[in-house]
Amino acid sequence: MAHTYQLGSIVNVDLGEPPYEVQGHEQGYERPCVIIKLFPELKLAVVVPCTSQEPRYSHYTIVKILQGSGGLAKDSYVLCHQIRTISFDRVIKIIGTLDVKNMLKVRAVLLDTLDL
Repeated sequence: MAHTYQLGSIVNVDLGEPPYEVQGHEQGYERPCVIIKLFPELKLAVVVPCTSQEPRYSHYTIVKILQGSGGLAKDSYVLCHQIRTISFDRVIKIIGTLDVKNMLKVRAVLLDTLDL
Protein backbone atom coordinates (compact mmCIF):
# COMPACT_ATOMS: atom_id res chain seq x y z
CA MET A 1 0.00 0.00 0.00
CA ALA A 2 1.26 3.48 -0.85
CA HIS A 3 1.85 5.35 2.36
CA THR A 4 -0.32 8.46 2.06
CA TYR A 5 -0.98 8.79 5.76
CA GLN A 6 -1.37 12.16 7.43
CA LEU A 7 -1.98 13.45 10.93
CA GLY A 8 -5.59 12.77 11.83
CA SER A 9 -5.96 9.85 9.43
CA ILE A 10 -8.16 7.10 10.78
CA VAL A 11 -6.74 3.74 9.77
CA ASN A 12 -7.74 0.17 10.49
CA VAL A 13 -4.81 -1.39 12.34
CA ASP A 14 -4.02 -4.94 13.43
CA LEU A 15 -3.00 -4.33 17.05
CA GLY A 16 -2.43 -8.03 17.71
CA GLU A 17 -4.14 -10.95 19.37
CA PRO A 18 -4.36 -11.36 23.13
CA PRO A 19 -2.75 -12.85 25.14
CA TYR A 20 0.48 -13.07 23.12
CA GLU A 21 0.71 -9.73 21.33
CA VAL A 22 -1.21 -7.57 23.84
CA GLN A 23 -1.42 -7.76 27.60
CA GLY A 24 -3.79 -6.63 30.34
CA HIS A 25 -6.01 -3.70 29.32
CA GLU A 26 -4.13 -2.91 26.09
CA GLN A 27 -6.33 -2.65 23.01
CA GLY A 28 -5.94 -5.48 20.55
CA TYR A 29 -7.46 -6.98 17.42
CA GLU A 30 -8.21 -5.05 14.23
CA ARG A 31 -9.62 -1.63 15.04
CA PRO A 32 -9.62 1.98 13.89
CA CYS A 33 -6.83 4.18 15.17
CA VAL A 34 -6.10 7.88 14.81
CA ILE A 35 -2.62 8.80 13.58
CA ILE A 36 -1.15 11.45 15.86
CA LYS A 37 2.49 11.45 14.66
CA LEU A 38 4.28 10.10 11.61
CA PHE A 39 7.86 8.96 11.15
CA PRO A 40 7.73 8.11 7.42
CA GLU A 41 11.48 7.57 7.11
CA LEU A 42 11.16 4.81 9.75
CA LYS A 43 7.79 3.58 8.43
CA LEU A 44 6.30 4.15 11.88
CA ALA A 45 3.22 5.98 13.14
CA VAL A 46 2.13 6.91 16.64
CA VAL A 47 -1.58 6.11 16.99
CA VAL A 48 -4.36 6.09 19.54
CA PRO A 49 -6.96 3.34 19.17
CA CYS A 50 -10.71 3.81 18.95
CA THR A 51 -13.48 1.64 20.30
CA SER A 52 -17.20 1.63 19.59
CA GLN A 53 -17.91 0.29 23.07
CA GLU A 54 -19.11 3.10 25.30
CA PRO A 55 -16.72 3.23 28.27
CA ARG A 56 -18.12 2.09 31.62
CA TYR A 57 -16.47 5.10 33.19
CA SER A 58 -16.05 8.73 32.23
CA HIS A 59 -12.39 9.65 31.98
CA TYR A 60 -10.74 12.80 30.65
CA THR A 61 -8.50 10.75 28.32
CA ILE A 62 -11.44 9.57 26.18
CA VAL A 63 -12.74 11.66 23.27
CA LYS A 64 -16.12 10.81 21.74
CA ILE A 65 -16.31 10.99 17.95
CA LEU A 66 -19.77 10.85 16.37
CA GLN A 67 -20.70 8.32 13.70
CA GLY A 68 -19.68 9.45 10.22
CA SER A 69 -16.86 11.70 11.41
CA GLY A 70 -13.66 10.65 9.69
CA GLY A 71 -15.47 7.76 8.04
CA LEU A 72 -16.28 5.95 11.30
CA ALA A 73 -19.30 3.63 10.96
CA LYS A 74 -20.37 4.04 14.62
CA ASP A 75 -20.06 6.52 17.46
CA SER A 76 -16.53 5.87 18.66
CA TYR A 77 -14.28 6.72 21.57
CA VAL A 78 -10.63 7.69 21.05
CA LEU A 79 -8.62 6.18 23.90
CA CYS A 80 -5.90 8.79 24.35
CA HIS A 81 -4.38 6.85 27.27
CA GLN A 82 -3.58 3.93 24.90
CA ILE A 83 -0.86 5.65 22.83
CA ARG A 84 1.06 3.19 20.69
CA THR A 85 3.77 3.26 18.03
CA ILE A 86 3.10 0.90 15.13
CA SER A 87 4.80 -0.15 11.92
CA PHE A 88 3.09 0.86 8.68
CA ASP A 89 2.88 -2.92 8.09
CA ARG A 90 0.12 -3.12 10.74
CA VAL A 91 -2.14 -0.74 8.78
CA ILE A 92 -4.87 -2.61 6.91
CA LYS A 93 -6.65 0.32 5.25
CA ILE A 94 -7.35 4.03 5.48
CA ILE A 95 -10.89 4.79 6.69
CA GLY A 96 -10.86 8.59 6.56
CA THR A 97 -9.55 11.69 8.27
CA LEU A 98 -10.76 13.46 11.40
CA ASP A 99 -12.02 16.99 10.87
CA VAL A 100 -10.08 19.86 12.42
CA LYS A 101 -12.48 20.26 15.39
CA ASN A 102 -12.20 16.61 16.47
CA MET A 103 -8.45 16.51 15.87
CA LEU A 104 -8.04 19.58 18.09
CA LYS A 105 -10.01 17.79 20.84
CA VAL A 106 -7.74 14.74 20.56
CA ARG A 107 -4.60 16.91 20.59
CA ALA A 108 -5.79 18.84 23.66
CA VAL A 109 -6.50 15.63 25.56
CA LEU A 110 -3.12 14.18 24.54
CA LEU A 111 -1.31 17.30 25.78
CA ASP A 112 -3.09 16.96 29.13
CA THR A 113 -2.59 13.18 29.29
CA LEU A 114 1.14 13.50 28.65
CA ASP A 115 1.41 16.57 30.89
CA LEU A 116 3.09 18.58 28.10
